[in-house]
Order: sequence, then structure tokens, then C-alpha cells
Amino acid sequence: MKIDKKKEVETKIHKKQDSKIHRKRDIKIDNKVMSTRTKNNARAMRKVVESKITDNIEGGENIEETFEVTGMAIKPIKSIVNEGNRIRKKAKVSKLQKEVVGSRLRKRAVNKGKQLAKKSGRKVVKKTSKKMAKDTSRKVARESAKIATKAGTAVAGSVAGPEGTLIGMAAGEVAGMKIDNTFYKAEQRSRMMKFFMDKLKPNEEQNDSLFKLVGSMVRNKTTFMIKRAVSLLAPLITPILIIVIAATGIVFAVIAVLYNSPFALFLPALESGDTIQSVTTQYVSEFNQEVQTLIDEHKDADKGRKVYVDYEGMNSEPSNYYDIMSVYMVKYGYENTATKMNETNKQNLKAVFDDMCKYTTENVTEKKGKKKTKYLEVRITLKTYTEMAIEYQFDENRTATLNQLMSAYITNNPSGGSQISGLQGSLTPQEISNITDKISNPTQKAVASFVLSKVGYPYSQPLRNSGKAFDCSSLAYYAWKSAGVDILFGGGTTAAAEAEGLKYKTVKEENLQPGDLIFYSYTTNGRYKNISHIGIYVGNGKMVEAVDEAHGVCLGNYHNGGLVMICRPGK
Repeated sequence: MKIDKKKEVETKIHKKQDSKIHRKRDIKIDNKVMSTRTKNNARAMRKVVESKITDNIEGGENIEETFEVTGMAIKPIKSIVNEGNRIRKKAKVSKLQKEVVGSRLRKRAVNKGKQLAKKSGRKVVKKTSKKMAKDTSRKVARESAKIATKAGTAVAGSVAGPEGTLIGMAAGEVAGMKIDNTFYKAEQRSRMMKFFMDKLKPNEEQNDSLFKLVGSMVRNKTTFMIKRAVSLLAPLITPILIIVIAATGIVFAVIAVLYNSPFALFLPALESGDTIQSVTTQYVSEFNQEVQTLIDEHKDADKGRKVYVDYEGMNSEPSNYYDIMSVYMVKYGYENTATKMNETNKQNLKAVFDDMCKYTTENVTEKKGKKKTKYLEVRITLKTYTEMAIEYQFDENRTATLNQLMSAYITNNPSGGSQISGLQGSLTPQEISNITDKISNPTQKAVASFVLSKVGYPYSQPLRNSGKAFDCSSLAYYAWKSAGVDILFGGGTTAAAEAEGLKYKTVKEENLQPGDLIFYSYTTNGRYKNISHIGIYVGNGKMVEAVDEAHGVCLGNYHNGGLVMICRPGK
């Protein structure tokens, strides 16, 4: 096994009904004077702290924008509070009219609050959704819109009187917690993935850095904390809170969080010595050496050989190197510096490795003509990250993190190598028609139409029968099933099983026709003719195949490297 590292909630708000806040009537505070003093003090203090942080912390220029979030966070609430003060000034009427006017004011305040909150919600979602990964943004933006409107309306209710204030504060606090669980976590994870993707590029193409990452995460963290503070405390003291937070080491807190998460896998090592990569490489090397020794010695056999049990794919030397590290980090990397290779972490990594890499030996005799050859087969099983997520019973959050860690690696390390070319990951209806219009046989046309309509679908072995994703053999199976032909054999729809069931319906390469199934072997997997991949020919030198997780289902040029046989099910 060759290792190539380079390549390779529902939230409920319980409102207290009929509550009243009793104020001391003989205490008066001049809000205007307090506001002016607080603002002047805050400006002076903030300038001093900004200067100290940006001048004295390495990489400070990358977190300077942290202090710019104040205005963004306070602006929507400030508008609502100002509106409340304006309405209250109009409420200086006689005691006999207070009860009637109070009711009217509450209605006006709530309606105005809804308008302001709705406008604010749209702005917040529009700005923040652009910063997030494509898949995450769709879900979080919808949730953020609902939360922003709800929180804004609740705070607006405070201008109507004491009861409105209590409800507004409670609603604001719970809404802030909801944002923390959705928007904040998703944005932080998205930013870490951006850093990870950059680290997978060649050194000369990298433009991200640890300090840029920390700067972004500090800004996100500070924005979140400001929003929570605004929902609980008077807006006048918020600038002071920002200064205190920044001055008490938020940068170091963010770094600590990063190194105590699965994403620490792609951060610089905290100390010299062993790293997760070097230790994993050592375990893989020892495993390969054991296997190779058994093959070389082939005790009680004429020859020895490796068999990658039930492997499907286009790699000649399958590897789960990155799967091992990613699974380990998700299993042990939460609230633990799992990248620090002390004895405990080495043992944990070894336990994951042993669960994912196993082998057995078996004596097999093959006969060719009159000659018999006895083989010692070392049967290797390499488990994938998707299999381990099920075996380790990862919850939804850990599974999502694992998928993100692996997706970046998969994108930058596609399989197939030089075998595949001219790949297209999407087709217009007109492009599909241009291909199918040339096919006269109705069965062949139905098969070609089906596979062409699936171009752009993701590759997945676990979801191969869901209709939402395909692997190479499920794509062939459902394509021919749509044309009324069942190619299932022996209860299986693997590429090898399909080939074995069609072994009497082979055709020569020069006689290829649309709908023909092309079977390949790239390594020894112990299945029929060691077949590990299949594609579907659609005519004019083109074929459709579910390549791998990096590419999904694609239209590309016909290729015959590793070709074993070509079959025509309708023959």
C-alpha cells in the first residue's frame, strides 16, 4: 500500500406572564449626560487599547478589524431605542389619559419595531451569508433571518413600557443563544475550512495564514459576544465591554479553541518532535512492511500476493491515510489537543489505525490449463471514513465535521490519474439532446438518457441506492433498469457482480455502441476478474461514469487503461 501524503433547540422562550417591574420613582438619571460621558470615555479607552493591540501583538494588523464590529452590532438596536424615546416624549399627558395613550403607544411601538427588525434582519443576512461556505450559508441564512426579525421585534416591544422591556430582554437573550448554535458555529467552521483548503495548495500558491485565521475568528467571536451583551445590557455600556473583552486575551482564547478542535490537524505543530502525520506514516509503514514480508516469504505457497478486499475504485494502490487522521481527530480532538503526540494520544491514534487497517492470510490454488499455482493471499481491508462514522456512532455534528475534513482532501486528491480526460460535471438539456438524438435504438437511447441526466450528481457508496447519489456500479444498474433490463447478479450490483452476470454478452471494443458497459480492473480485490470500476458508453467516443467523490458523475472521453471486458445487456 503506497502512501503519497502530497496527493494523498427547538428553542422555547418561556415568558413570565403578568410580570411587573417596580421602579423607584424618586431616582432620576440624566440619560443624555450619561450617554455623552460614556461615549467620550469609550472612544478614548478604545483608541488606547486598539493602538496597544495592533502595535504589540504579532499579526495584529490582521485582527485590527475586530474593533469595527461595534457599529454593526449596535446600529439596529440603537434605532429601536431612539424610536422608543421619541414615542415616550409624546406620552406626557394627563393621568386620566395615560392608560388609553399607553395602549396606543404599545401598538405603535410594536408595529414600528417589526418594520425596523424586518429591515435589519434582511441586512444582517445579506452581509453575513456572503462570508460562509456555499452549503452552510443556505441553511444558516434562513435561520438567521427568522431570528433577527424575532429578536428585533421583542426588543422593540421594550419601548412600550416595563412589561415590554422584560419580554424584550428575555427574547433577546434566547435569540442570542440560538444564533450561537447556528450562525456563529457554522461561520467559524467555514473559516477554518477555508484555511485548511489553502494549506493543501503548493507553498507558493498559499495566501492564508494562522494570524489571518485568528483575526477572522476573533471578529466573529467578538460580534457574537456583542450581540449577546446588547440583548442583556444597556447599549450605553457596550463599547466598554468590547474594550474589556479585547484587552483580556480573546486572541489567545481563539487560538486555544482552534488547537482543541479537529481542525488542529492542519495547524502548525505546537512543539517539535512527533506529529500526527509522522506517527500515522510510521504506523502505515509498519503495516505495509508486515504485509510485504508475508508476501515475500509466502510460507507453504508458490507465490504471495496482496488482495484489497472488495475494493471499488480507480486506484492501483488504495489508501485510507487521510481517513485515519480525520477519524482520529473527530473522535479525540474535541476539547483535547489531539495533535500533541504524547503517549496517550499515540495509543488513541493506534487504536483508530488498528480499527481501520486489518489483514488476514489465506491459501488459494489457481489452475491454468494443467498447471496449478498455490498463492498465499494477504487479504487487506481498509475502512473508509464513512464506515467509521457508523462504527464509532458519531453524532450529526461530528459526522458533519468529518465530512468537511475529508471533502477538502478528496477535492485536492482525485483518483483516476491520467486515465480520465475531458470531464464535464454538468450538461444543459440541449447538450443531452445533441447526444441522444443520434441514437436510434430505443433501449440504448433510454440508457444513455438516464446516465446523461445524472451528470453532476455526487459520488457516494453509502448513498448508492438513494437516487440522490451514485457509485459506478449503481449508476449502470439503474440506467439499464430504467430501460427495462435487470443486470443484478447473485443478489449483488457491484461492478464485478454485474460483469459476471454478463460474461456471455461481451462485445469487441471496435464494436462499441451507446449503452454498452465497460469494465475495468485497477488492483486485485478478490472479485470476479478483479473488476473494480465500470462506465457507460454513450457514443461518439464519450462515456459517463461515477468517477469518485472529487468528481461525482461526469461525461468524459472513452478510456481503455485497465480494460477487462465490454458487455451489452440487451444483446
